[in-house]
Amino acid sequence: MNGLRRFTKPLLLALSALALPAAALAAAADFTSLLRGDGGQRASLQQRMGVHAVPGVAVAIIENHQLVLARGYGALGADLDQPVTAHTVFSAGSVSKMANAALLLRLVDAGELSLDGDVNATLRSWQVPPSRYTASTPVSLRTLLAHTAGFNVHGFADFQPDERLPSTLQILTGQSPAKNAALRIRFVPGSAMDYSGGGTTVTQALVEDLTGLDYPQAAQRHLFAVLGMGRSSFVNPLPAAHGNIARAHDSRGRPTALPRGWQSMPEMAASGLWTSANDMALLLIALMQSAAGDSAFLQPGTAIEMMTRQPNSWHGLGPRVNRSERAWIFHHGGANDSEGLPEQFTWPRRHLRSSPVRRASQVIVGAPGKTPNAAGGLLRCCPVEFWRPSACCGVAALGHRMTMPFGAAPTSRRVGLATRRA
Repeated sequence: MNGLRRFTKPLLLALSALALPAAALAAAADFTSLLRGDGGQRASLQQRMGVHAVPGVAVAIIENHQLVLARGYGALGADLDQPVTAHTVFSAGSVSKMANAALLLRLVDAGELSLDGDVNATLRSWQVPPSRYTASTPVSLRTLLAHTAGFNVHGFADFQPDERLPSTLQILTGQSPAKNAALRIRFVPGSAMDYSGGGTTVTQALVEDLTGLDYPQAAQRHLFAVLGMGRSSFVNPLPAAHGNIARAHDSRGRPTALPRGWQSMPEMAASGLWTSANDMALLLIALMQSAAGDSAFLQPGTAIEMMTRQPNSWHGLGPRVNRSERAWIFHHGGANDSEGLPEQFTWPRRHLRSSPVRRASQVIVGAPGKTPNAAGGLLRCCPVEFWRPSACCGVAALGHRMTMPFGAAPTSRRVGLATRRA
């Protein structure tokens, strides 16, 4: 932890004058009083939701490893009266990769998985195909989590209620009813970065082959039950009996994926998580506590490695790691793209402020809006004061037809920015 202190001290000396008092954040009865519009003016959350046709949002705020606010705004859908709560589940899109990484790293800490060994030694249902690229450098879990394994298949299309779902093996081999191409290696693992949901699906097979459980059961046992994430699930399609489910909307803000009202994502590790603001806060707390040595969820070294840029990548072991104007942050983005909208976008960095001395975080979950950048429009109203430089901060925005940044604790040390794409 000495390196952590050396990194943060000058940062706090330079920025401490801009900090918002902790009591002001913890005692804020009205979260919307802190919001800003696109031009910097004060704007209520309801106003911002109206601008972007977002039916509902849930917010959770963490202060000093404690959940101090969890609240819902709006409705489950544009045509529904049921209110969003802190326990409403939304489709998390590629934010699923954060939960998947946490699950895998717990298995690494338990000695059941190797971070740097050849994944083919554990895979049984499918094998990484032989390739000139892997002849001397096999694919490892580290390269899969850092998106440097060399796989194709960036992302996946959602499945509508009337569509058959592929198995994990069918996804990996690109066989119907899968909608993607077969996985193949395109460069030497570890030599470059190319974001791959396909590579993440290899880790889905890895979990299933190792544990002998289907992926949702393994996540329930090794992740959700451990953290008390009682509303979270990787089951797809999510059964209606789960209850309190945010509905899907198209690019014009109209209900879609009917008659059920939500899509399915069989590529579960990559994009199949259903979760709530409250549950995401529990995961954030566990990760931040682990990095600080205050939780047994992950070993401190593992958590710090998770939040550190890996060679030739801008990702850590799962999250993306970036230098904002004030600090290192880790985060993740994602989207549901069944309507063909972009899976990712770049959001304003001002929303993510972090230093490792004090620990705060915000989780935002939103029902879909009328544009792919609806989440960005909501996040842009978050004030600079909210992201206190004396706090460990982050953002998650989840939901159909929305782009979804995720953030949490910062990296513990400076890491190189050398990254090249294949």
